[in-house]
Amino acid sequence: MGSPYRSIDDFLAAFATTMDLLPTPWGFKDAASQHLYMNTAARLYTATPKNYSLEGKKDNEFPTRWSDCADEFCEHDEQAKALKSSVAVIETHYWYGKDYLTPFVSEKYPVFDSRNQFLGCIWNARPLDNIGALNFINPRKTSVLTTQLEHPLFTPAELDVIFLLLRRFSAKEIARIYNLSVKTIGNRIATLYQKAGVHSLQQFEQYCRAESLENYLPEKLLSKGVAFI
Repeated sequence: MGSPYRSIDDFLAAFATTMDLLPTPWGFKDAASQHLYMNTAARLYTATPKNYSLEGKKDNEFPTRWSDCADEFCEHDEQAKALKSSVAVIETHYWYGKDYLTPFVSEKYPVFDSRNQFLGCIWNARPLDNIGALNFINPRKTSVLTTQLEHPLFTPAELDVIFLLLRRFSAKEIARIYNLSVKTIGNRIATLYQKAGVHSLQQFEQYCRAESLENYLPEKLLSKGVAFI
């Protein structure tokens, strides 16, 4: 990211003035991967205590759960610097201080001064979107994946099976995953259809889209860390 700024202080003054007003997480790390700025939304996202002085601190120094992924976050910084362009990753951790894993997309943008010297990286984060192939046929509002979902008809175990069904896993494949008989899984799928009042997978998929069940992502499938996109 090219920049007319002569120094990092010059850049930060302008950057913070804008980012302080935004409701989404934005921050800045210097060339040594030390944090210099986070807006209020970023502090909430990272569960950084209000009274914690983050200036000059590296990821592994933060009193937060995500600091155990410091090496991966620094690798993200280095890639943005080396490529001289934005780099996106999926960061999965206990964001907002919650007790369950959630995947977020984080992008980092390298900043250079007027002499083309690397100043550091701007970063932001947003929920991982659920974009399906059907959206290209029948465009609709992009949804956000969630690991926490309650439904009046389906139990958590049933929601896990629904996740696999919506990814077109067969009864045989689901049976293998759960180490159960195909007949048992077939009966469970029939129960799901009965609860939803449908008679086919196509009808069930339509029902799940209407109920936003396709946005559910079983937490057991997630692991902490960074995945480069």
